[in-house]
Amino acid sequence: MTVYPTENIINCRDLGGYACPGGVTAGGRVIRCGIPKTPSQADIRILKNAGVKDIIDLRGVKEAEDMPSFFKDNPDFYYHHIPTLEANPALNDINLPIWEMYAISLREYSRGYRDVFRLLISLDGPFLIHCFLGKDRTGILSALLLSLAGVSRELIARDYRLSEDYVLPFAKREIENKTGLIWEQDESRLRSKEENILKCLEFIDSAYGGLEGYLETAGLDSREVERSKKILL
Repeated sequence: MTVYPTENIINCRDLGGYACPGGVTAGGRVIRCGIPKTPSQADIRILKNAGVKDIIDLRGVKEAEDMPSFFKDNPDFYYHHIPTLEANPALNDINLPIWEMYAISLREYSRGYRDVFRLLISLDGPFLIHCFLGKDRTGILSALLLSLAGVSRELIARDYRLSEDYVLPFAKREIENKTGLIWEQDESRLRSKEENILKCLEFIDSAYGGLEGYLETAGLDSREVERSKKILL
């Protein structure tokens, strides 16, 4: 796993180096992050040096309208907005357990996940996938990608938990400085407890018979599912 020393892009790291059948997941192919502020010029240089051309924004429609992406009209990147959950306290019951919010994302935004995977298997990468803090929606998609590559749930949970190390200090600073950027005041919901993503994956097992069943229910055919397994290989 490579961690990228970005300034206004937080929790920026790739999904490489995790043990899987036949070796390890490919480094530098899928980079996960959060983008709560406008990326700095140094951030853009880091992304360009990493070879990133395609940006996949997983934020909701209202979020993208309220805070338009820096990448949307940037000629150096291809911007793809594919919502996988609207993170807005006015639109969702934010008191639900986090893993249940993940289940809502998977269930109600299945077409979004279908479209993300179709995009990933149609392009060469490297890709940057992001939401607001890079913890929840990005965490779900990262878990799906790692799972498809055959990474163990123990390692998937470990990757998920790492987000807390980057997100929590950032969020605390923003809250203390009263910037208004972080609306979530419950610190526990800014953490990345391993049980959240493990329960999410268990939900997929119980509701769809596993990840392949979920993706086929979402609209991918068997060939697309097989190609999706190779995204990180």
